Amino acid sequence: MFFQELKSLLNGCAALAVTLSSGREGAITVTVRPTPKDAKDAEALAIPLVLTGTAEELDAQFVGLLQSYAEEHQSLAEQLEATRNILEAAKKDASKKAEGAIRKSAPAKMTPAADDDNDETETPEVVGGQVEDNLFA
Repeated sequence: MFFQELKSLLNGCAALAVTLSSGREGAITVTVRPTPKDAKDAEALAIPLVLTGTAEELDAQFVGLLQSYAEEHQSLAEQLEATRNILEAAKKDASKKAEGAIRKSAPAKMTPAADDDNDETETPEVVGGQVEDNLFA
């Protein structure tokens, strides 16, 4: 049963570290530290399970507590993923709205006004001197 519960917790993680240390008066401290698959989840999902008790207490209760921890860990992972999906959808929606607002506020293309004169271009007269190129003609 112990390894089956560890396996269920390990399914959502890249790695799982289990540390045992001895304490006062025969107590044992068990630390179960998951390493999330995604580095950006490390802070939210890497909270360890730390239990201290006698060997008898741990034999009687450890698997049940580990099972509860695994369920909570999975629930947190699912909530985190759902929150990411909501935020991503909100970003896309905001981006689309911003693009639409930019399009609406862009100035309309100007069309040249119709000239009543004929379409022939006028050549400037040269009055005694050098002709300069006109960039605006």
